[in-house]
Amino acid sequence: MKTKSIAISLGVALLLASNVSSVADASWLSKAMDRLETSNAKLSPNWPKAEQYRHYRPGQVIGAPPLPAEDMKLAGVSLGTSFDAVKASLGQPTSEKRDELTYGGIKFGHTLMQDSRPIVWYMTVSNRDAVTSRGIAVGDSLKKVMDIYGRPDFIDFDNRWFYGYLRYNSDNIIGIFFEHNGSKVTKIIISDR
Repeated sequence: MKTKSIAISLGVALLLASNVSSVADASWLSKAMDRLETSNAKLSPNWPKAEQYRHYRPGQVIGAPPLPAEDMKLAGVSLGTSFDAVKASLGQPTSEKRDELTYGGIKFGHTLMQDSRPIVWYMTVSNRDAVTSRGIAVGDSLKKVMDIYGRPDFIDFDNRWFYGYLRYNSDNIIGIFFEHNGSKVTKIIISDR
């Protein structure tokens, strides 16, 4: 009986050890893939660099005409939508301020102006709660962004990739920013300022 108990204990110990090993391997593999993706991004001669976007004159138009209306939506909400319409569409927000509605990792914001009803001027996503109309989500690689959207129209001083229309050195901006950590998207901002 004692031998059977020892054999079962050894079997359980081996099973647990093999499970820990596979978890460690998966974690190692994920980290290795992240390092490879990051190093590939830095080594690619075609990779866009911020300094390539510093030759513009103040007021110069950068990018194409505004992106299609479909690109300027998140979770079915378009820029210019009233806060009341957002709540009618998405329900009660997880947080509500005078100038911002929050639904989990999605924020719909308004620039407060005197005597104006709150409408959506910008939208941000900080997790995988929403994707762009072309399927980009927080956590996706910059390579995927470039494969789908092409080279950025602009890279700002915060190193965010921008697609859309802007006047250099002004607040006239209509488009999508992809904040990133050098290899993956960390935040998506759709703005009409």
